[in-house]
Amino acid sequence: MTSGSPRVLRTLNERAALELLLGEGPLTRGELESRTGLSKAAAAEVLRRLEGAGLVRKGGRKPGSAGPAAQMWALEGSAAHVAGVDVTSCGLDVAVADLEGHLVAEHTTAIPAEADPVATLARALRQTAAGAGLAAADLEQIVIGMPGIVDGGGDRLDVAAREPAPRGVHDLGPLRDLLGNPRVRMENDVNLVALEEQAAGAAQGRDTFALLWLGQGLGSGVVLNGRLWRGASGRGGEVGSILTPGGRPLGTLLNAAAVSELTRVHGTRVEGGSAVEIAARALAGGNAALLGELAARLAAAVTGLVGVLDPGLVVLGGPLLRAGGIELHRLVADRLTRCEAPVELVPSAVTGNAVRAGAVEFALSLARDRVFHAGTAGRLP
Repeated sequence: MTSGSPRVLRTLNERAALELLLGEGPLTRGELESRTGLSKAAAAEVLRRLEGAGLVRKGGRKPGSAGPAAQMWALEGSAAHVAGVDVTSCGLDVAVADLEGHLVAEHTTAIPAEADPVATLARALRQTAAGAGLAAADLEQIVIGMPGIVDGGGDRLDVAAREPAPRGVHDLGPLRDLLGNPRVRMENDVNLVALEEQAAGAAQGRDTFALLWLGQGLGSGVVLNGRLWRGASGRGGEVGSILTPGGRPLGTLLNAAAVSELTRVHGTRVEGGSAVEIAARALAGGNAALLGELAARLAAAVTGLVGVLDPGLVVLGGPLLRAGGIELHRLVADRLTRCEAPVELVPSAVTGNAVRAGAVEFALSLARDRVFHAGTAGRLP
């Protein structure tokens, strides 16, 4: 850096150091110097200020070394905390993580039919935060995963993916007031799974890809150039709304009623339950015709994503796809051989509650951006 005000340069240097400590783990001062280009004195001053602000801490000695130069420095995870929430029509799954991404508290609860869902959500967040020794107002960021289309600012659920949707959790104003925390936003649940695929699943190392998720319904999440793509109204990548030649939205060809009808047509009549449960029971004994029809419909969805976005990689995930197993994946891939744009098709690799994990991941990215950008500003006298 050769120009700019001292305050701007100081903040840039602090951010560079924090990002290195996050990405590479504990480093010595000398390692920070070599990676940032800072002088010995400048690196020492950056570390002094960050330690005084509670953003870094001494992290022991470098193995095999001795002396002051071997002192290692690490990001201070307790400098900020975030929460991620998975909201379904009947329950909540909440997790709190520190700035390094370590989970420090978890909580699950049902939403009773007669309960106020906003009050239930606020209570669950308070209880989870308390488990980490915090108040809900102390959380640097809260991200709530919702089954539906969320507006671009993350303030409102415009269209619920499933009915009944969690009543009253369509607008975040009341929840922010109850928590005393304005840093709350919503995000589509499949978008959050896409972020988790990028962080710890099949899309690691990829900055452009699409996720096609088939569970209770058909959803997709798109990451372009390292960022979630939501489109102008939050509907970016929603291939379920594509009209088929028969005039029906593609998503209606892969819901519970449609899958149940397919089981009847292909000789394994199964009724009752979700599309996932119906497909799993119908496919338990093997049904090549049913698999083929599901593959054709899924291939249409993938083709829609590839033809418009050309993501290079499409991740197939969700309970219904898992029910079809490797054979369903192979059949979809076979039907894409005539697709003009080259595409790599891979199965999802996320485990556990990927919506909650993605919500934590997104919350961390927002919190780190603010904390790292601010640096020591406002933290030191």
